[in-house]
Amino acid sequence: MVSQNKKLLIITGSFGNGHLQVTNSIVNQFAEMNLDHLNVIEHDLFLEAHPIMTSIAKHWYINSFKHFRNMYKFFYYSRPEQIDKCFYKYYGLNKLLNLLIKEKPDLILLTFPTPVVSVLTEQFNLNIPIATVMTDYRLHKNWVTPYSNRYYVATEDLKEEFKSIGVENEAIKVTGIPISKQFEEPVDRYHWLTKHKLDPNKKVILMSAGAFGVSSGFASMINKIDIHAKDSQVVMICGNNKSLKSELTQHFKNNKNVLILGYTNNMNEWMAASQLMITKPGGITISEAFSRKVPLIFLNPAPGQELENAEYFALKGYGKVANTPEEATKLVISIVNQPNELKKMTNLLEENYIKKPTETICNDLLSLLSDSLSYNEVYGKVPMYAKYFIR
Repeated sequence: MVSQNKKLLIITGSFGNGHLQVTNSIVNQFAEMNLDHLNVIEHDLFLEAHPIMTSIAKHWYINSFKHFRNMYKFFYYSRPEQIDKCFYKYYGLNKLLNLLIKEKPDLILLTFPTPVVSVLTEQFNLNIPIATVMTDYRLHKNWVTPYSNRYYVATEDLKEEFKSIGVENEAIKVTGIPISKQFEEPVDRYHWLTKHKLDPNKKVILMSAGAFGVSSGFASMINKIDIHAKDSQVVMICGNNKSLKSELTQHFKNNKNVLILGYTNNMNEWMAASQLMITKPGGITISEAFSRKVPLIFLNPAPGQELENAEYFALKGYGKVANTPEEATKLVISIVNQPNELKKMTNLLEENYIKKPTETICNDLLSLLSDSLSYNEVYGKVPMYAKYFIR
């Protein structure tokens, strides 16, 4: 336990919401622990260092999943064996050094792949503890920071991947990916479904428009699932796509087996009420589904971390990958109509889920903070040439 004033600096990134959600889970967990001697601060390093360039990069990143898949594939898989090679390795260095001198943190926690931090450990000899929460299920070199004190990873398989590149066993903790605590709390499925005029005696197939990367074809998918998936009903979440919600609402207005929703803050409740879900294989979304023991169908995942996550879940029997909407529809119908298959997938999720990941990580971070060095011991080791970066 922290018995003297300590400061934790969390470096996150807003490329997608997942990294921010992980950060929020950790911040909220610490807030619940009421630690008088701990100050937690968070910074979106790249956005703060280069707001215009980062905004352009974020726009490209979001659109790469639809329009620039090959380009993103090249970026993601470029020189995987060269851990120390990254074209944006020095991106944000000036801002980072200024941030460290200003905030004087006792520990840096990365919830976003931030290769620039490795410059501190390799070139500046800055002796500050560094920990990383990896938000995906397969290793990528940009998550690796030489001489890092801790890696929090999702699975034993991922731990073995880190060990294979030379990371010490003691530095790797298998904790699962941090998610909001609500995904481990009980939900009254009967009450939730009857409240929304659905049948609690039927299976719920949860669909998310964001999983498809397209804006058409949903009506056909839902129609086929409604007709051929026995004793099932469909909940379709359209997100912020108002035209899609309007179109589907009109199409299924007289169908009590289909519920069309727009944006929702109740994904936890809908996952808890569902038996199968079609979604994007983002690290946080699938971790939430993992917690709720909901088998997953991944439709045409984008090359990179999405594809890696999807293939890992398929390999472990937690989900299946479909290349087209037609294939996804057939998989849903096949799984729902084979109760033993659905039960097998559900049981695998239940057997392998690691409980209380956020709490476990926060407790371990406190132990690192308790052992951290004093300010002079840490920052007195910054070489003189680093001072030229600091303003």
